[in-house]
Amino acid sequence: MDGPGNSHLKIVRLNTQLSIMTIPDELIIEILSRLPAKSITICRSVSKEWESLLRTPAFTDSFLAISSAQPRILLTFKCSGKWHYCSTLQPQHLDKELSVVEADYHMRLIGGSGPESCLSVQGFTCLIDRPVLMGKNERVPVICNPCTGQHLTLPKVKAINSDLRTFLWYDPINKQFKVLCMTVTNYRKQVNSKEHQVLTIGKGRLCWRKIKCLFLHYPVRNRDGICINGILYYVARSDKTCLIASFDIRSEEFRLINMPEGSKLTYISALVNFKGKLCVVVYSGSHGELWVLDDIHKEKWSKHIFVSPNTDFEGVKSTWATDTGEIAWVISSWKNPFYIFIYNLDSKHVRRVEINGIEDNVLKGIDCYIPHLSVTNYVENVMIL
Repeated sequence: MDGPGNSHLKIVRLNTQLSIMTIPDELIIEILSRLPAKSITICRSVSKEWESLLRTPAFTDSFLAISSAQPRILLTFKCSGKWHYCSTLQPQHLDKELSVVEADYHMRLIGGSGPESCLSVQGFTCLIDRPVLMGKNERVPVICNPCTGQHLTLPKVKAINSDLRTFLWYDPINKQFKVLCMTVTNYRKQVNSKEHQVLTIGKGRLCWRKIKCLFLHYPVRNRDGICINGILYYVARSDKTCLIASFDIRSEEFRLINMPEGSKLTYISALVNFKGKLCVVVYSGSHGELWVLDDIHKEKWSKHIFVSPNTDFEGVKSTWATDTGEIAWVISSWKNPFYIFIYNLDSKHVRRVEINGIEDNVLKGIDCYIPHLSVTNYVENVMIL
């Protein structure tokens, strides 16, 4: 028999459900899209109606628009056989020489041989897992959404060669994620990518399909690609020559980007999105060079130089550009305290961001060697693939 307390609880629950039902969907979306990403997971369990509503493009697009105005920094690293994902808000105090921020721990993933590209694309990342299936090491791309904890295991890549380079990118027109995989062969000291395959996420059955590339080249290992306006750019080589290749997400055509005239670039440290334009970053000693592709059709470049006297750029681990056009980087591997350096091209000033919370919330006092570490800009996205 129900007691008075249970009867009161039922009345409150019924009144709450009736109140929710009277709120227009547009207002629910407006209110909930301002909540933290972790709260959205809780809200989806309130009712079937809310779960359905919070999965709609109207809500996920609204949440992403607000999240994009609050850029974050994503840290991905491997420790004790597990990949860990943490993020923190990007400090906006441009006049402070040192900012201290606390990292939020998102998720961990067991296995993985190392991310082919840790770059965050619309809030998602990609790494390659190598599970043993039927006594054989297979190559299986895994798409991760750090803020929701979701990970999607893609079909294994069937290819002759085992050296695989993988890129994740997003089509803003059709609102689709795609994955490009290229296998690299080394035959008689000639290195080239022989097989090219594409997988589209969210449209029918997940399967790889082969595409053609009309020129010989191969993507350089340990260099992230960058996706700008539906075009993927990545550092490549052809006959020992350093170059930039691009892949159009809609036409699925490869193209070579001519390097800046007179630059004589033999090594590229990173490619970044500099205010919506492709930017080549080259480090040398205590200074760095930025080559910005101002006109993609005429292939016109501009050069900028930045100097940080107390920095040895030879040890830079990750490089990216903030939404405001600052250049950010981290030095070497993990150490406590851990700093991110951000350079303002206008003021020619370097500021530091100290990341706290990883030692206490993730490593928890364990003396763990971290050989793989990637840091980049990031936005939270609550889309479910």
